[in-house]
Amino acid sequence: MRTRHCSPTLPRLHRSLLIILLAAGFLPAQLQAQRGNRDAWQRVPDVIAALAIAEGSSVADVGAGSGYFTEHLAREVGPSGRVYAVDISERALSQLRELANDEGFENVEVVRGEVDDPKLPEESLDAVLVVDAYHEMTEYSAMLAGMYRSLKPGGRLVMLDHVPSDTSLSRSRQTANHDLSSRLAEREVEAAGFEVLRRDDRFAEMRRNQWQWILVARR
Repeated sequence: MRTRHCSPTLPRLHRSLLIILLAAGFLPAQLQAQRGNRDAWQRVPDVIAALAIAEGSSVADVGAGSGYFTEHLAREVGPSGRVYAVDISERALSQLRELANDEGFENVEVVRGEVDDPKLPEESLDAVLVVDAYHEMTEYSAMLAGMYRSLKPGGRLVMLDHVPSDTSLSRSRQTANHDLSSRLAEREVEAAGFEVLRRDDRFAEMRRNQWQWILVARR
């Protein structure tokens, strides 16, 4: 549900090698370091708190990618809980299955979503998490409707995404840059029937002057 490109400053040979390694399922040391660095700025405990989940909760990670948050969620809800790791990318689904297998996460169910449907069970989840993926959803209204249906009454939707450098740009221009204004997201979330509880445009600083916003809503 999200696509991240290799840095254009990397030599062409290095980019090709990176693609080969990723396709083969290997995670280079540089990417492992980036994953470790993410723990320093991502504020995972605050994200978990926003989801209001605990041991035994059921939660979805929509646009789960390689499973950074899926792993944290699986440990948080424990063996009696359930994590639905949703993506539409074949490579991401493979990585998620490998993560669940390697870590012994029997509480993780990998779900192949559609561009207009997260394929989640209705009225069964305590929370849904969407990190750096909402701006990639072309059928965002349908996806929000699917996430709304999946939540129990009072269940929470927590979204994090990139703060655009220019919020005056059209939605399509923002998403082409892999960003999206939190104000736009807030209006869309409310239109889907959610009640927005909190929005913070300076939730986490990914890199110098590059921020990630958070929006917390409930059904």
